[in-house]
Amino acid sequence: MSRAWITFAVVPLVALVACAGPSSAPSSSPAVARDLDPGGAASQQLAFDFGSLWVAVGDKGTVARIDPITGKVAAELKVSDPSRVPPRAHVVHVAPSAVVSAFGAIWAVGADGVLARIDPATNAVATFDVAVVGGYMAASDTALWISSYDDGALVAFDPVSRTVASTVTGVGGVFGVAVGFGSVWAVSKSGHEVVRLDPKTGTVIVRIPAPRSPDYVAIGAGSVWVTRETPAAVLRIDPASNAVSATMSADASWGTGTGIAFYDGAIWAGCLVRIDPGTEKVAAAFSCGAGRSQGGLAFGAASAWVWDFGRVHQVPLALVR
Repeated sequence: MSRAWITFAVVPLVALVACAGPSSAPSSSPAVARDLDPGGAASQQLAFDFGSLWVAVGDKGTVARIDPITGKVAAELKVSDPSRVPPRAHVVHVAPSAVVSAFGAIWAVGADGVLARIDPATNAVATFDVAVVGGYMAASDTALWISSYDDGALVAFDPVSRTVASTVTGVGGVFGVAVGFGSVWAVSKSGHEVVRLDPKTGTVIVRIPAPRSPDYVAIGAGSVWVTRETPAAVLRIDPASNAVSATMSADASWGTGTGIAFYDGAIWAGCLVRIDPGTEKVAAAFSCGAGRSQGGLAFGAASAWVWDFGRVHQVPLALVR
């Protein structure tokens, strides 16, 4: 899970995996893993919904809507302006940087301080100023929560009034954010901690140490799961005790990457492993190939969709075994 990512070269993933035998996967899932071209440099947070994969293309200010069957871009939607990214954006500096599905729409945010709403029925785009260098997003029942590492803030955006409801500061440089157990969970990478907040007031409930260099967070199986960069591991947090209850140290079989997701009753991390929450051990794995990494995951069409240094890979779940 190292971030020594910047220097590796992208090669076609299909060339790195042997062709699988007969599979029961639906026609929307190929028999082998494949690379997708989103039309630019993909940003880390992906979404799959409304029959499509949605990819933030941070160097072009667009969201690519990708057909999961063909793997081709079906629509390219302008949502951001990379030329308007402010000088204070040192860590997150692409626009858009993240995309999520919530409240019947697709939402994208970026370092230019713009939140976009995409209507999946028409591909129409509406934009809103959120006044922070946007990083990553999560949705509660009533709000979109936008993290900002460079501003040390969390923004709550009301999708009904379509205005910023509140801005929480004092949480450090925030990367991942998730919602669950009646709380917002923000990973303060700069503070080496996970910050639990009240979603109604934005008040910090507790700060949970997560040394060193935590990155992203997922909710599932009665726990909060956080990837740690150094040394590489997944931390399990008990929301009842607000403490780390288990540390699953990564090994070579995990591949590399700091994205994490809960899907189909399991935790997914690395590139690519499926962790059984009951045993806290790897139940299945797929090697993305030497030098590969992942910084974001989405699931749909019987596949994992993996962000890898501006590229996107489709890994059929039938290959993870």
